This record gives sequence, structure tokens and C-alpha cells, in this order.
Amino acid sequence: MEKEKKEKVDLEGEAGAADAEKGTGGDVGGAPGGEPGERADGDDWAREKEELINLVQRKQADLDNFRRISRNKEKEIRDYGLLEFLKKLLPVLDNLERALATACGDESVPEAHYKGLVMIQKQILQLLEQEGVEPIEALGKPFDPHFHEAVMRSAESEGEADCVAEEIQKGYLYKERVLRPSRVVVK
Repeated sequence: MEKEKKEKVDLEGEAGAADAEKGTGGDVGGAPGGEPGERADGDDWAREKEELINLVQRKQADLDNFRRISRNKEKEIRDYGLLEFLKKLLPVLDNLERALATACGDESVPEAHYKGLVMIQKQILQLLEQEGVEPIEALGKPFDPHFHEAVMRSAESEGEADCVAEEIQKGYLYKERVLRPSRVVVK
């Protein structure tokens, strides 16, 4: 009796191995999610392969978009931080220009001091230019509320109406964005 059981087990083992080699029987070679013993046809495999390829392509596109958005955000944060610093630097430049205007007409100021102030002004202006800051041209230009802040209206009749007659405080652009509008007197 034991011999018969052993032969039956050996036969079942051989049958299972043969089924595995052929791709039949059990889950080996069966359709995904199908009944044991079912065989998937080539269309199912091709469709699944195509779905997986599409999924990988979508995930790669998502990753590329994420990288691009991250780079743009990083640049925007860096530029915004610099924008705030530049806004704080402009009053220093204004004071330096006032000091130059005062020193120019005052004979008690040594010429070496005046030349030193001029050199400092040039360095600051070069630094601002390198960072993308440029002055707004206002004098004689038509008034534009995007670039100019009207402080008062001039009673002079000379020149075109609604043009900038006088610039009280110089305005600046930073990478084509208004850093500070020009404060002007309009005709």
C-alpha cells in the first residue's frame, strides 16, 4: 500500500513538472487573475505590455514636469529674494546721489572726496546693471502709470500734455519688472 502511494506521488510530481514546462496547469503560464489551467493568449500579454509602457512614459513625463517646475520655483525664489534686497539698496543709491549733488557745488569738499563718491556711485550702478536693474527713462516721455507715479501736475503749457515734465525720484526696472516706479511731475 505504501508503495502505491509513493508511485502516485511520483506520478503527480512528474505531471506537475511536465505541465510547468509546457506552460499549462496551476498558475504557471495561466492568464493573470484567471482560473488555474487557463492559458493567456498573446493579445492579453501585448495589451498589458502596452499599458505598462504607457504608465512608465506618463511617470517619466510627470517626473520631467516636476523637475522643470522645481527649477522655475527655485529661480523665482532666488529672484524674489534679490528683488527685496535691491529695493532696500535703492534709497542708499538715492542718498549717494544727493551727496554727490551737494558736494559738486560745495567748494569746501575736497576733490578727492568727490571723486571717491563718484567711484562708489559707478560701482553700485555697475553692480545693479549686472543683476538686471536698469533705470526707467521718464523725462519727456508720455506718462505711464505702470512705470510712473505722478506726484503733482505742472501748470506749464510748454510741451505735450500728459508727459513727464520733471523726475523727482528715479525709478528702476528689474528684469523688465518695476522695482520702483519713477516719481514724476506731469504736464
